[in-house]
Amino acid sequence: MKRQRITIIILMVLFVLVPSSAFACSVPVFRYALERWAADYYEALFIHRGPLTREEKQLLDKLRQEGSEAEAFLNLRVLEMDITSSTEDEVKSLLMSEKLPETLPVLVLWYPWQKGRTPPLWQGRLTPSTVEAFLQSPVRQKLVERLTEGQTAVWIFLESGNAAKDKAALGLLEKELETVTRELKEEAESIPDEYAVPEIKYEFSILPVSRTDPNESMLLSLLQSSESDLDEYSDKPVIFPVFGRGRALYALIGEGINTDNIRETIAFIVGPCGCEIKMMNPGVDLLMAANWDAAAMQFYEEFYETYNEVPELTGVMPEAPAAKLDTENKTVENIPNSEELESDNAKTLAAEGQVGTVEVKKRKILGLGLVGTTGVMLAIIVLLVVLGTVALSPRRKGQL
Repeated sequence: MKRQRITIIILMVLFVLVPSSAFACSVPVFRYALERWAADYYEALFIHRGPLTREEKQLLDKLRQEGSEAEAFLNLRVLEMDITSSTEDEVKSLLMSEKLPETLPVLVLWYPWQKGRTPPLWQGRLTPSTVEAFLQSPVRQKLVERLTEGQTAVWIFLESGNAAKDKAALGLLEKELETVTRELKEEAESIPDEYAVPEIKYEFSILPVSRTDPNESMLLSLLQSSESDLDEYSDKPVIFPVFGRGRALYALIGEGINTDNIRETIAFIVGPCGCEIKMMNPGVDLLMAANWDAAAMQFYEEFYETYNEVPELTGVMPEAPAAKLDTENKTVENIPNSEELESDNAKTLAAEGQVGTVEVKKRKILGLGLVGTTGVMLAIIVLLVVLGTVALSPRRKGQL
């Protein structure tokens, strides 16, 4: 019991010493994701036999954006593999398949490694249309524009093809987004503006996508392969909330498109960023071309352009005489120190009968700064952990 009490005391002290800001971040998840979470990179492999042709080299260079002005910023890495220098088993293991591709050359695409080791999500020929599909699409372009403009989240709505089902699900989603947006704005307006920070606005939008749209074949592959069983729901509407730098959350399907699930998803997106580690948060980044860093910086540039009024600095003592500069002798006159000002001011007030005695108390404040405070806290934490380990060590040995 004594050891248990010691452990409890140590934990309580740790919670008291560590500031609350270490456990939670006041920045909403969607804004933190846009500013800090770099888009994960997809892996593409061009498998061929023998030397590349001139056209293949040109297409691969375009896919890699070599020689471009870096306007696309596609989160994609492209590699090559000459099958003549590899064994069949190596290729099968790489593709996680029991057989080789039927035709060569072939372009293979994987999700980012952060999603785990999975089979390729897409395989196809390397053609000009394939390269264009990789680089961008109309819906993905709109998605980038809305997210970089600061929208909280964009909801991609995959239509089922059933007009009645799609209309009902879309209507419910629109109603909930409108209601939640109003509630979030009212809540934001009720919070006093104590700190000057870039404004965070709450705005949602919807992007419908037909499953038969040939221009969105790549986007459809990215979304429908993000979860293993989504192919089973091709006859139901599916929605994917996308936020940050194109991060798509889990899918809401059919009857799952309801008030509770929509609000739960929004609560996560607009809630405080409790974990800075991206991999510990749900979702998968989409393959998109966007300059996310520039988009994140624009909020601060606009903020500093508007928030540039500096208040006039005034002295602590209003009646303090101004310093006189003798330009000829290059000396400064009539600059009383702080003790003289305090003493003179106290005498003046006493003489006028406003106060009997004015006592100026002097105190020293030990300013450790952020680094010093952090160092002291870490030292205390390490000490407490050592003490706790020593206290608990006999019990651990007894269990062996």
